[in-house]
Amino acid sequence: MVKEIMADALFTEDKGVRVFFAEFVNVDYVFGYIGRIIYGKSDLQNIYVLENKFWGRMLFINNNLQFTSRDEFIYHEALVHIPVQGSPENSIKKVLICGGGDYGAARELLKYPEIEEVIIVDIDPHIPKIVEKYFPELLPENPKDPRLKLIVADAYEMVKKYKDEGKIFDLVIIDSTDPDISEKGITQELSHALFGIDFHQMVYKICPKGIVVQQCGTPFTMKNILIETYKIFKKVYPEKEIYCYRANIPSFGGDNAYLMRSPYANPEIPKWKEIPNTYYYTHEVHKASFGLPKFWREVLK
Repeated sequence: MVKEIMADALFTEDKGVRVFFAEFVNVDYVFGYIGRIIYGKSDLQNIYVLENKFWGRMLFINNNLQFTSRDEFIYHEALVHIPVQGSPENSIKKVLICGGGDYGAARELLKYPEIEEVIIVDIDPHIPKIVEKYFPELLPENPKDPRLKLIVADAYEMVKKYKDEGKIFDLVIIDSTDPDISEKGITQELSHALFGIDFHQMVYKICPKGIVVQQCGTPFTMKNILIETYKIFKKVYPEKEIYCYRANIPSFGGDNAYLMRSPYANPEIPKWKEIPNTYYYTHEVHKASFGLPKFWREVLK
């Protein structure tokens, strides 16, 4: 028996440097990806697009994964269809998305012909352009849908402006990066203010009788984000109108949490007709999304 000791050289790689990209998840815990960085820019935020054979294209902001082309639909469909379908049919007409410059939430909202206006307010002008070039599948079916408006601005300041103008929305979606909730008090995350009490008090003013939903990270590795955001919700909104639901996002490594303020009864029960053009959302999934693990419920007490 001949022992194999030496190996042939690898074939010459295609254009672009192949890298091992590590994302820090928690203490001594990383997610690793092999691929090619096809876009990189450091400005308001550090932004990278990585091309990976399994996940497809991956967007990283400040070294944290935001979504992949393989499973982004789960995150966005849960973010949008659960609050919409949990409200009375045809009650959602005007929607504000704080963040969401990747168009994913807008894509899902515009599937409803009953919705009349969708406004995206994102602080980073690079995100929409990156998505248009590298993630076209996140764009609405009609990218020039007249109901859609993109504003490049600080969502905190825009909400303040809308409050002063007396503008009212039926649904406010806070689709931002995760905040850096730590004892340091210093953060590079532009979304930080969108998790504060001042912001939510203003949101309540512009959406007094509507729904507010905010993504709250993956509690298994980001428990404090869910806990602190829940505290803010309880200080601002009536406690009986606060709900938590979840969706398993494979690329996030587990269940992502969503907090929702809904003044409507039983948002756990879908009330609209089930739309056909989804990959994740169904009425059955809607109901199941509100079933929380016991260890989630214990930290939300």
